Amino acid sequence: MILIFIQILPLFLSLFIPDVLNALVLDAFGEAPSPDAIKMFETFCLVLGLTIIGILFIIYGSLSFNDLDVLKDYLFSFCLVLAGFFALPDLIAFFKGDPTAPLPVIILGLTTLGLFFYGSKKGTL
Repeated sequence: MILIFIQILPLFLSLFIPDVLNALVLDAFGEAPSPDAIKMFETFCLVLGLTIIGILFIIYGSLSFNDLDVLKDYLFSFCLVLAGFFALPDLIAFFKGDPTAPLPVIILGLTTLGLFFYGSKKGTL
């Protein structure tokens, strides 16, 4: 959960710190983004950030499972697949050479994916 929170931290910081927003916008849109592009990016940061916060609550709720088989199935079917879809756009963009999240964020996403996979196969209560 901490790795996922670290990954979304820039999104939330961009809502409150203009320098972070400017850095992310410049990375995504180039030197002269339009005001509409900046507003769209702010909305994107808010929506994606809140969606991931909701997912964090779902992951936290899974900590209450007492049956190991149910927890392993849950980790594989929900968390692993969801984390995979979150990591996929950055990986595709990285291999295509398109602008993407910074490399440490991609590595954190893959680490989260690996931990979910490990938990779904070898996890214990």
